[in-house]
Amino acid sequence: MKIFLTGKNGQLGYQLEHDLKKSHEVIAKDRNALDLINTQLIEDTIYQVKPDLIINTAAYTHVDKAEKEKDWAYQVNALAPKALSDSAKVLDIPIIHISTDYIFDGSKKIPYVEHDKANPLSVYGETKWKGEEFVRQNPKHFILRTSWVFSSIGQNFLKTIFKLAQEKNLLNVVDDQLGSPTSVKTISKAIQTIICHLENKNNFDAYGTYHVTSGGETNWYLYAKKILDTLEFLKIEFKLKKKDLHPISSSQYTQDAKRPKNSRMNTTKFKNTFMVEFPHWENEVENTVSQIIKNLN
Repeated sequence: MKIFLTGKNGQLGYQLEHDLKKSHEVIAKDRNALDLINTQLIEDTIYQVKPDLIINTAAYTHVDKAEKEKDWAYQVNALAPKALSDSAKVLDIPIIHISTDYIFDGSKKIPYVEHDKANPLSVYGETKWKGEEFVRQNPKHFILRTSWVFSSIGQNFLKTIFKLAQEKNLLNVVDDQLGSPTSVKTISKAIQTIICHLENKNNFDAYGTYHVTSGGETNWYLYAKKILDTLEFLKIEFKLKKKDLHPISSSQYTQDAKRPKNSRMNTTKFKNTFMVEFPHWENEVENTVSQIIKNLN
Protein backbone atom coordinates (compact mmCIF):
# COMPACT_ATOMS: atom_id res chain seq x y z
CA MET A 1 0.00 0.00 0.00
CA LYS A 2 1.21 3.50 -0.84
CA ILE A 3 0.69 5.75 2.20
CA PHE A 4 0.93 9.54 2.30
CA LEU A 5 1.92 10.65 5.80
CA THR A 6 2.01 14.20 7.17
CA GLY A 7 3.86 15.39 10.26
CA LYS A 8 6.81 13.03 9.81
CA ASN A 9 8.96 14.86 12.39
CA GLY A 10 6.31 14.88 15.10
CA GLN A 11 6.11 12.25 17.82
CA LEU A 12 3.48 10.13 16.10
CA GLY A 13 4.59 10.80 12.54
CA TYR A 14 8.13 9.70 13.37
CA GLN A 15 6.89 6.46 14.95
CA LEU A 16 4.47 5.74 12.10
CA GLU A 17 7.06 6.23 9.38
CA HIS A 18 9.41 3.88 11.25
CA ASP A 19 6.70 1.23 11.68
CA LEU A 20 4.91 1.46 8.34
CA LYS A 21 7.89 1.59 6.00
CA LYS A 22 8.72 -2.01 6.96
CA SER A 23 5.83 -3.28 4.85
CA HIS A 24 4.45 -0.31 2.90
CA GLU A 25 5.60 2.46 0.58
CA VAL A 26 5.50 5.58 2.77
CA ILE A 27 5.70 9.10 1.36
CA ALA A 28 6.27 11.12 4.52
CA LYS A 29 6.27 14.92 4.59
CA ASP A 30 7.32 17.45 7.21
CA ARG A 31 6.33 21.12 7.33
CA ASN A 32 9.29 22.09 5.13
CA ALA A 33 8.33 19.65 2.38
CA LEU A 34 4.59 20.35 2.60
CA ASP A 35 3.43 23.83 3.60
CA LEU A 36 0.20 23.20 5.50
CA ILE A 37 -0.87 26.82 4.98
CA ASN A 38 -0.94 26.27 1.22
CA THR A 39 -4.07 24.18 0.60
CA GLN A 40 -3.63 24.22 -3.17
CA LEU A 41 -0.13 22.77 -2.76
CA ILE A 42 -1.54 20.06 -0.49
CA GLU A 43 -4.13 19.04 -3.07
CA ASP A 44 -1.68 19.19 -5.98
CA THR A 45 0.80 17.02 -4.05
CA ILE A 46 -1.83 14.39 -3.24
CA TYR A 47 -3.00 14.21 -6.86
CA GLN A 48 0.60 13.82 -8.00
CA VAL A 49 1.47 11.07 -5.49
CA LYS A 50 -1.85 9.19 -5.90
CA PRO A 51 -1.61 7.33 -2.58
CA ASP A 52 -3.88 4.50 -1.44
CA LEU A 53 -4.25 6.04 2.02
CA ILE A 54 -3.62 9.40 3.70
CA ILE A 55 -2.61 9.62 7.36
CA ASN A 56 -2.67 13.11 8.86
CA THR A 57 -0.70 13.47 12.09
CA ALA A 58 0.30 17.10 11.49
CA ALA A 59 -1.24 19.69 13.80
CA TYR A 60 -0.75 23.04 15.47
CA THR A 61 -0.34 21.83 19.06
CA HIS A 62 0.79 24.95 20.96
CA VAL A 63 -2.36 25.02 23.07
CA ASP A 64 -1.68 28.31 24.84
CA LYS A 65 -0.11 30.12 21.88
CA ALA A 66 -3.14 29.21 19.79
CA GLU A 67 -5.21 31.65 21.87
CA LYS A 68 -3.24 34.44 20.20
CA GLU A 69 -2.52 32.70 16.88
CA LYS A 70 -6.05 31.62 16.03
CA ASP A 71 -5.70 32.07 12.26
CA TRP A 72 -2.54 29.98 12.10
CA ALA A 73 -4.09 27.25 14.26
CA TYR A 74 -7.21 27.24 12.06
CA GLN A 75 -5.14 26.93 8.90
CA VAL A 76 -3.17 23.93 10.19
CA ASN A 77 -5.84 22.17 12.29
CA ALA A 78 -8.90 22.78 10.10
CA LEU A 79 -8.13 23.93 6.55
CA ALA A 80 -5.16 21.60 5.97
CA PRO A 81 -7.18 18.52 7.03
CA LYS A 82 -9.98 19.76 4.75
CA ALA A 83 -7.61 19.89 1.78
CA LEU A 84 -6.28 16.41 2.60
CA SER A 85 -9.77 14.97 3.04
CA ASP A 86 -11.14 16.66 -0.08
CA SER A 87 -8.25 15.22 -2.09
CA ALA A 88 -8.84 11.77 -0.61
CA LYS A 89 -12.52 12.01 -1.54
CA VAL A 90 -11.69 12.88 -5.14
CA LEU A 91 -9.33 9.88 -5.32
CA ASP A 92 -11.87 7.69 -3.47
CA ILE A 93 -9.34 6.66 -0.82
CA PRO A 94 -9.50 6.61 3.00
CA ILE A 95 -7.99 9.19 5.33
CA ILE A 96 -6.90 8.59 8.92
CA HIS A 97 -6.93 11.82 10.91
CA ILE A 98 -5.65 12.31 14.46
CA SER A 99 -7.77 14.40 16.81
CA THR A 100 -7.87 15.17 20.51
CA ASP A 101 -9.68 15.05 23.84
CA TYR A 102 -9.64 18.87 23.78
CA ILE A 103 -12.77 18.90 21.62
CA PHE A 104 -14.68 18.15 24.85
CA ASP A 105 -15.23 20.56 27.76
CA GLY A 106 -14.42 17.95 30.42
CA SER A 107 -17.62 18.44 32.40
CA LYS A 108 -18.77 14.84 32.02
CA LYS A 109 -18.23 12.64 35.08
CA ILE A 110 -17.46 9.44 33.16
CA PRO A 111 -15.30 8.74 30.08
CA TYR A 112 -16.48 10.32 26.84
CA VAL A 113 -17.88 8.21 24.02
CA GLU A 114 -17.57 9.07 20.35
CA HIS A 115 -21.04 10.58 19.91
CA ASP A 116 -20.85 12.90 22.94
CA LYS A 117 -21.34 16.54 22.08
CA ALA A 118 -18.23 18.56 21.34
CA ASN A 119 -17.78 21.75 23.33
CA PRO A 120 -14.13 22.86 23.16
CA LEU A 121 -12.83 25.30 25.76
CA SER A 122 -9.86 26.58 23.76
CA VAL A 123 -8.89 27.79 20.30
CA TYR A 124 -6.83 24.64 19.89
CA GLY A 125 -9.83 22.45 20.73
CA GLU A 126 -12.13 24.49 18.51
CA THR A 127 -9.82 24.29 15.48
CA LYS A 128 -9.33 20.55 15.96
CA TRP A 129 -13.11 20.10 16.09
CA LYS A 130 -13.50 22.08 12.86
CA GLY A 131 -10.86 19.83 11.32
CA GLU A 132 -12.89 16.77 12.31
CA GLU A 133 -16.00 18.20 10.70
CA PHE A 134 -14.14 18.85 7.44
CA VAL A 135 -12.62 15.35 7.40
CA ARG A 136 -16.09 13.81 7.84
CA GLN A 137 -17.06 15.20 4.44
CA ASN A 138 -15.11 12.27 2.99
CA PRO A 139 -17.19 9.16 3.79
CA LYS A 140 -14.01 7.06 3.91
CA HIS A 141 -12.58 8.56 7.09
CA PHE A 142 -11.16 7.36 10.37
CA ILE A 143 -10.94 10.07 13.02
CA LEU A 144 -8.87 8.84 15.96
CA ARG A 145 -9.17 10.94 19.11
CA THR A 146 -6.38 10.44 21.58
CA SER A 147 -4.97 12.18 24.67
CA TRP A 148 -1.82 13.06 26.60
CA VAL A 149 0.46 11.68 23.88
CA PHE A 150 4.05 10.81 24.78
CA SER A 151 7.13 9.16 23.32
CA SER A 152 10.89 9.04 23.79
CA ILE A 153 11.37 11.88 21.27
CA GLY A 154 9.92 15.36 20.82
CA GLN A 155 8.21 17.55 23.40
CA ASN A 156 5.78 15.96 25.84
CA PHE A 157 4.92 15.84 29.53
CA LEU A 158 6.94 12.70 30.22
CA LYS A 159 10.13 14.14 28.76
CA THR A 160 9.54 17.45 30.56
CA ILE A 161 9.25 15.72 33.95
CA PHE A 162 12.27 13.58 33.13
CA LYS A 163 14.28 16.76 32.50
CA LEU A 164 12.91 18.69 35.50
CA ALA A 165 13.66 15.75 37.80
CA GLN A 166 17.34 16.26 37.03
CA GLU A 167 17.19 20.04 37.61
CA LYS A 168 14.57 20.94 40.25
CA ASN A 169 14.35 20.60 44.02
CA LEU A 170 10.64 21.38 44.06
CA LEU A 171 7.85 20.84 41.55
CA ASN A 172 4.10 21.54 41.60
CA VAL A 173 1.86 19.52 39.28
CA VAL A 174 -1.88 19.79 38.66
CA ASP A 175 -3.93 16.96 40.16
CA ASP A 176 -7.53 17.80 39.15
CA GLN A 177 -7.41 16.91 35.45
CA LEU A 178 -8.07 13.27 34.55
CA GLY A 179 -6.92 11.43 31.45
CA SER A 180 -5.03 8.52 29.94
CA PRO A 181 -1.39 9.11 28.95
CA THR A 182 -1.02 7.43 25.56
CA SER A 183 2.15 6.19 23.91
CA VAL A 184 2.70 6.85 20.20
CA LYS A 185 3.40 3.13 19.91
CA THR A 186 -0.16 2.41 21.06
CA ILE A 187 -1.58 4.79 18.45
CA SER A 188 0.71 3.39 15.76
CA LYS A 189 -0.44 -0.16 16.47
CA ALA A 190 -4.07 0.99 16.27
CA ILE A 191 -3.41 2.56 12.86
CA GLN A 192 -1.58 -0.56 11.67
CA THR A 193 -4.64 -2.59 12.71
CA ILE A 194 -6.90 -0.34 10.62
CA ILE A 195 -4.59 -0.71 7.62
CA CYS A 196 -4.59 -4.48 8.02
CA HIS A 197 -8.40 -4.52 7.94
CA LEU A 198 -8.47 -2.26 4.89
CA GLU A 199 -6.09 -4.58 3.05
CA ASN A 200 -7.51 -7.94 4.06
CA LYS A 201 -11.26 -7.50 4.42
CA ASN A 202 -13.32 -7.05 1.29
CA ASN A 203 -15.92 -4.30 1.48
CA PHE A 204 -14.57 -3.14 4.84
CA ASP A 205 -16.62 -0.08 5.74
CA ALA A 206 -16.27 0.52 9.48
CA TYR A 207 -15.37 4.14 8.89
CA GLY A 208 -16.06 6.79 11.51
CA THR A 209 -14.78 8.33 14.72
CA TYR A 210 -12.93 6.28 17.33
CA HIS A 211 -11.24 6.87 20.67
CA VAL A 212 -7.73 5.46 21.01
CA THR A 213 -5.97 5.79 24.37
CA SER A 214 -3.91 3.61 26.66
CA GLY A 215 -5.66 1.61 29.33
CA GLY A 216 -6.22 3.05 32.80
CA GLU A 217 -6.51 6.65 33.92
CA THR A 218 -4.66 9.10 36.13
CA ASN A 219 -4.03 12.79 36.76
CA TRP A 220 -0.97 14.88 35.90
CA TYR A 221 0.41 14.70 39.45
CA LEU A 222 0.19 10.91 39.70
CA TYR A 223 1.56 10.67 36.16
CA ALA A 224 4.61 12.69 37.25
CA LYS A 225 4.96 10.51 40.35
CA LYS A 226 4.93 7.38 38.19
CA ILE A 227 7.78 8.82 36.12
CA LEU A 228 9.82 9.43 39.29
CA ASP A 229 8.98 5.94 40.58
CA THR A 230 10.23 4.48 37.31
CA LEU A 231 13.49 6.44 37.49
CA GLU A 232 13.95 5.21 41.03
CA PHE A 233 13.22 1.60 40.06
CA LEU A 234 15.76 1.83 37.24
CA LYS A 235 18.29 3.23 39.73
CA ILE A 236 18.65 6.50 37.83
CA GLU A 237 19.85 9.35 40.03
CA PHE A 238 17.74 12.50 39.95
CA LYS A 239 17.66 15.70 41.96
CA LEU A 240 13.93 15.97 42.67
CA LYS A 241 12.76 14.02 45.72
CA LYS A 242 9.29 12.51 45.59
CA LYS A 243 8.34 14.31 48.81
CA ASP A 244 9.02 17.58 47.01
CA LEU A 245 6.58 16.80 44.17
CA HIS A 246 3.38 18.58 45.22
CA PRO A 247 -0.18 18.41 43.85
CA ILE A 248 -1.96 21.69 43.06
CA SER A 249 -5.29 22.60 41.50
CA SER A 250 -5.59 23.98 37.98
CA SER A 251 -6.73 27.29 39.44
CA GLN A 252 -3.27 27.61 41.02
CA TYR A 253 -1.53 27.09 37.67
CA THR A 254 -2.16 29.93 35.25
CA GLN A 255 -2.42 29.08 31.55
CA ASP A 256 -3.83 31.05 28.62
CA ALA A 257 -6.03 28.20 27.39
CA LYS A 258 -8.54 26.29 29.48
CA ARG A 259 -8.07 22.53 29.72
CA PRO A 260 -10.83 19.93 30.15
CA LYS A 261 -10.96 18.55 33.70
CA ASN A 262 -12.02 15.17 32.35
CA SER A 263 -10.09 13.91 29.31
CA ARG A 264 -11.00 10.26 29.79
CA MET A 265 -12.33 8.60 26.64
CA ASN A 266 -14.12 5.29 26.27
CA THR A 267 -12.27 3.04 23.79
CA THR A 268 -14.84 0.21 23.61
CA LYS A 269 -15.91 1.04 20.05
CA PHE A 270 -12.40 0.62 18.64
CA LYS A 271 -11.73 -2.53 20.69
CA ASN A 272 -14.95 -4.18 19.56
CA THR A 273 -14.58 -3.17 15.91
CA PHE A 274 -10.96 -4.18 15.50
CA MET A 275 -10.70 -6.83 18.24
CA VAL A 276 -7.71 -5.33 20.05
CA GLU A 277 -6.74 -4.36 23.58
CA PHE A 278 -4.67 -1.32 24.52
CA PRO A 279 -1.76 -1.59 27.00
CA HIS A 280 -1.97 0.13 30.39
CA TRP A 281 -0.47 3.62 30.49
CA GLU A 282 1.87 2.71 33.36
CA ASN A 283 3.53 -0.07 31.35
CA GLU A 284 4.01 2.29 28.42
CA VAL A 285 5.55 4.94 30.67
CA GLU A 286 8.01 2.40 32.05
CA ASN A 287 8.98 1.30 28.54
CA THR A 288 9.37 4.88 27.32
CA VAL A 289 11.48 6.02 30.27
CA SER A 290 13.74 3.03 29.65
CA GLN A 291 14.01 4.01 25.99
CA ILE A 292 14.93 7.62 26.87
CA ILE A 293 17.70 6.36 29.14
CA LYS A 294 18.91 3.99 26.43
CA ASN A 295 18.99 6.88 23.94
CA LEU A 296 21.17 8.88 26.31
CA ASN A 297 23.77 6.14 26.60
